[in-house]
Amino acid sequence: MTWHYQLMKHTDDNGYVWYGVHEFYEGNGYTAEPETVRGQDEEDIKWMLETMLMDIEKHGVKDYD
Repeated sequence: MTWHYQLMKHTDDNGYVWYGVHEFYEGNGYTAEPETVRGQDEEDIKWMLETMLMDIEKHGVKDYD
């Protein structure tokens, strides 16, 4: 199963719009909660942020359903 980070647009019941980065699993949906940026060291954090940015550029924004 392949996955990538996906920027998703959320709209709450009051119409408030916010964005979160989720893990997106091809054919199986996405994580319910946005990802947090954390790691064991500085390199883990850099990798995660760089990967998120590349995936956002590649996959754009999807609506959170």
